[in-house]
Amino acid sequence: MHPKDNTSAFKAFIFKRSILMIFIGFLILYFLISLLFSLVYFFLVDSASISILSIFKFSILSSFNFSIDKEITGSDYFFIANFLHKISALIVSTIFTAAIVLKFFYLPVFFEFKKKCNYLEDSNKLIITFYNSVDIFVTNCRVRVYCRKEIIEDIDGEKIKSLINISDDPIYTKTYPFMDPFLVTRLRIELKKSDELWEWINGGKVAGEKLDIIILLEANASNLDSSVYEVYTYSLNPKNIKETIDFCKTSSIDLVNNNHQQSQGNANYKNSKGWDKFDECKSS
Repeated sequence: MHPKDNTSAFKAFIFKRSILMIFIGFLILYFLISLLFSLVYFFLVDSASISILSIFKFSILSSFNFSIDKEITGSDYFFIANFLHKISALIVSTIFTAAIVLKFFYLPVFFEFKKKCNYLEDSNKLIITFYNSVDIFVTNCRVRVYCRKEIIEDIDGEKIKSLINISDDPIYTKTYPFMDPFLVTRLRIELKKSDELWEWINGGKVAGEKLDIIILLEANASNLDSSVYEVYTYSLNPKNIKETIDFCKTSSIDLVNNNHQQSQGNANYKNSKGWDKFDECKSS
């Protein structure tokens, strides 16, 4: 089902905030928990002999699991409340740790590709379709496409499988300044009859058992502390080329026309029409 959204609301929230904002946010959350349980403790202890300030100090220290010189004690209900308080603080601490790990050590899979490439025989164009599946704005996305084939070489009388590039340079390269979330991008690669890839697609005589179309993507993403680098591969089998390539036009995606959202830089392309036929051919 497309479009796939590879970010949950929590992940998107964490990715879009700086580490300082995350830290301050969790400090505020700890403060609110302490304030809430201070009110609970106030009704469970002898408030005439213990000031509300002392109760709040005890609650703050309990939230951060710090040691205190003198504990405020009370009934069994107080013990239960304090136990729930520390469990709540432990949960918040776990979420905070997860947020830090997510921010610095986890990157979602940004780019989702169509199951097959499309090939237009009348214009000799190979079309590769993909989109940014993460609700984060991507910039300066550099795309390079290479072809690497698997061949069998005869080395000193021994048959050995090897991998070689069909050319030193990429068969396609382009840099996209913007890569909006859920906005479809199509790489239109013009082929000549002298190109080896054209021979593979059109059933010509080829040397090799398999050819991989390898797409390299490098990009920057807002508020991420590391760059995006992903690789996607289509494998062509000359005996059954239609496993990987559709000999038809790509399906159409009719973009949402919401002037207010676009003016705010938040156009919701997930609601565009045609996603249900993303992996299909365009009907004639």
